[in-house]
Amino acid sequence: MQRIIRQTLPNGLLILLRENHNAPVISHWIWYRVGSRDELPGKTGISHWVEHMQFKGTPRFPANTLDKGIARLGGYWNAYTHMDWTTYFETMPADKIDLAIQLEADRMVNSAFEPAEVDSERTVIISERQGEENEPVFRLSEAIQSDAFTTHSYRHEVVGNLVDLQTLQRDDLFTHYQT
Repeated sequence: MQRIIRQTLPNGLLILLRENHNAPVISHWIWYRVGSRDELPGKTGISHWVEHMQFKGTPRFPANTLDKGIARLGGYWNAYTHMDWTTYFETMPADKIDLAIQLEADRMVNSAFEPAEVDSERTVIISERQGEENEPVFRLSEAIQSDAFTTHSYRHEVVGNLVDLQTLQRDDLFTHYQT
């Protein structure tokens, strides 16, 4: 088993590095300790929605340009939100690791949250919620969580409650992002 290098920066950022030279690719992951557990009543689903907005671009890396650029390199990027964390990742040729690092540094500070993009993504998020409602396991999980966690924010699904998704505004999302 290969050694994992572990270093904590002065700002608290924990870096874990495990080199593997079996293939000329990197898989760069960044994990934030923010998820649905950090949401207040009336703002459920906000962490997941902010995750979606991170793919809408920045002045330096416009969304469509970056999507095409990563695909052209043969790379893949995505993210997901959980109750306790949100993760962003890129897998691409190893010689492009600087792009992955620059992208993550930029989108965590300079994401625009354009009102038109927020409105467009509302439709996507609500559709995702409605699609999950068609799954019996989702419905069961939602009922169990609601009954098991009567006062803790684990009581709601990561995707959020429909009424909250319909009423959240751009400033709500942007404030959550900045926090």
